[in-house]
Amino acid sequence: MDKGEATIETGATKSSEGHESKIGRVQAVGYHIPQDMVAEVLAKLPAKSLMRFRCVCKTWSSLIRDPFFVKLHQNQSLNKPCKTGLLMSSKHQLFNSHFVFADHEGKQALEEDTISIPKSSNVLGIANGLACIVNDKHRISVYNLSTRESTTIPPPPQEIRFQDRLSFGFDPLANEYKIVKFCAHDKEQFEIFTLGAERWRRINRKHYNFYGGTKWYDFKEAICVNGVIYWMVKSMAESLKINLHSFDVHGEKFQKVAVPGNGLCLFSDLTQIEGCLAVIQDSECGNKFKLKMLQDYHNNVWTHKIIDIPLGPKDVRYPTLAGTLGTGEILILDDHFSGCFRLFYSDMRSKRLRSAKIALPSFFGENKWKRYYANHYSQTGENDGSWLYSASVFSFHHVENILPLEEDGQGFI
Repeated sequence: MDKGEATIETGATKSSEGHESKIGRVQAVGYHIPQDMVAEVLAKLPAKSLMRFRCVCKTWSSLIRDPFFVKLHQNQSLNKPCKTGLLMSSKHQLFNSHFVFADHEGKQALEEDTISIPKSSNVLGIANGLACIVNDKHRISVYNLSTRESTTIPPPPQEIRFQDRLSFGFDPLANEYKIVKFCAHDKEQFEIFTLGAERWRRINRKHYNFYGGTKWYDFKEAICVNGVIYWMVKSMAESLKINLHSFDVHGEKFQKVAVPGNGLCLFSDLTQIEGCLAVIQDSECGNKFKLKMLQDYHNNVWTHKIIDIPLGPKDVRYPTLAGTLGTGEILILDDHFSGCFRLFYSDMRSKRLRSAKIALPSFFGENKWKRYYANHYSQTGENDGSWLYSASVFSFHHVENILPLEEDGQGFI
């Protein structure tokens, strides 16, 4: 062997949890790189680089797909300042929906990083860089936003109907992703699918008969916080009655969550603040938000908090509080946009406010859009002011994930 020539071998190592993992061992004349060091160095790299490095050799390709390394990389990603992702969803069936991204400083990602999803599709949820999507034919897929891989979920035993609720959540205790399907309009039926399994499972319903035969419908998007999916539902029998329901992804149990005070109203919203579920009750003068924060899910312990954002009417009249970032900053969405979308980052300690602009795909960049309800916007005509199209804008914390998915040929557009 010539001086300086390296060889790559395969060794076996055990994680701190005792799971054996095949990790590449690099050797060269005069020195040796420990197995764990190779994994630690590669785990710090972005997902795009790791996808390219799979072509270096079979050993590295096997390593990058190894479950232990996938988890190691995910932990590294969770400790980094995450990107801000925006899901721009058009309500017009001829136009696609898009994922656009900005880093923690608000700088927009490259245009090639913008992801388009199929037409007439709805996003059920986003967790650790995985997006669960259902199309108008009730076909469910899971997309990895980092690797651009996707997999199709087998259809549930009971056909999906219009009134069925589908939700997507992550179980941090078992490191599992689950899709939950249930309907309470006729008979309460609950089915669940764990990503990587072969079939759906029926959940024992005897513990979850808390609807009492009352018909209801959900009118706000669900949110998954710390392994629990929350959603707001409105009773069809009591026009003003709004409840907060939850599903424990690990324990697979539903329950009704009691909200202190006057409970929920039509203008309440759900978000994640400082790692907790937060109910946004109302805002005063557009820049002061009253929050109820669920500190302890199992004991139903709530605290109250007021967030005063240093925004004036000239900045944004009706801001949307989108949650907190890993930097501790509050993320605020603009109430109108044209050509680009403005993000505001507010440091609650220093009271410093910064902003960033994200260029939008061509359809969303045309004319002017104004918010008319929650995260929903309308595009108005230039002359008569009539609504032309409607769209929704949702923000999320994008965490890089290299979890391998079985490529089904659909991919991204």
